[in-house]
Amino acid sequence: MNKVFKTKQYTIGGIEIKVNFLCPFFDFNPQCGSNDFQIDQYSSPNWTFNYHLTKDIQQFDWKFQFKGSEQFEEDLPYKWSVVQVDNADGLFIEFEDHPDISSALSIINANTKQIDVHLDLKHGNKISIDPFIHPIGILTLKVIVHYLGGFVIHASAVSYKNKGYLFSAVSGTGKSTMAGIWQKHGATIINDDRLIIMPDNNGYRVYNTPMPYYRDKNKNIELHKVFLIKQSAENYITKLPTLKGALGLLGNCMQFQYDAEQVQRRLNAILDISERCGIYECGFKPDSEIVDLILSEIG
Repeated sequence: MNKVFKTKQYTIGGIEIKVNFLCPFFDFNPQCGSNDFQIDQYSSPNWTFNYHLTKDIQQFDWKFQFKGSEQFEEDLPYKWSVVQVDNADGLFIEFEDHPDISSALSIINANTKQIDVHLDLKHGNKISIDPFIHPIGILTLKVIVHYLGGFVIHASAVSYKNKGYLFSAVSGTGKSTMAGIWQKHGATIINDDRLIIMPDNNGYRVYNTPMPYYRDKNKNIELHKVFLIKQSAENYITKLPTLKGALGLLGNCMQFQYDAEQVQRRLNAILDISERCGIYECGFKPDSEIVDLILSEIG
């Protein structure tokens, strides 16, 4: 292995991850969103990220599996693709306006639990890096979480009296609003946008993830109830049949839909959640009455 110049260890989604910088030009960004997921007491990590400086990433011999975004957009200043490098899964990112990085390639070896992240820089200067830089970080974590039987989902979640309530919906439907209502009721917000769900003992656990635009401490809670939310003139909750609820939740997962095996495995986990926890349709007004209704009707 190449010389390690700097290293740190993190816990994300209950997974211990060691990050090695194999280039003297790289330093850890002291302001990045993953800092509060760092741990001081090193143990044997589950996975290791090795960061390399690599000129001309296109030199790698890969096959495109799935192109998630083939063009730059105003709110998506990067293009990402799933690739295969030799027999390993990979993710290729092209950045439009990043000040330092032109492209990145993450090669994921499930057998050795090693991830080699290659960065092609726009210059020869030293740079400060978030080791889970968006979007390469969350997309790589999504693959690891999948290997471990979990998934990443667009949702908010709160912890209230040691119970985890998860609220999932498409963007702009009220995930943050619902989390804020519960917070005023005394709950702790786990995250209001993106969550990792992992199997845990006989149930499932909800974890927050490092966010690219703000810092938040590492939090988690056992999953208790799940809601597919929508704005409504009246507050209501309706328990959904197992399959209907599972399919509704599946649609809000971060997933590479080209791979039928991945989708089926994720659906199996969500079906299990639907049976164990229940998935409910929830229409709500932005007031505290929805909290009282949920607690009185289903606890």
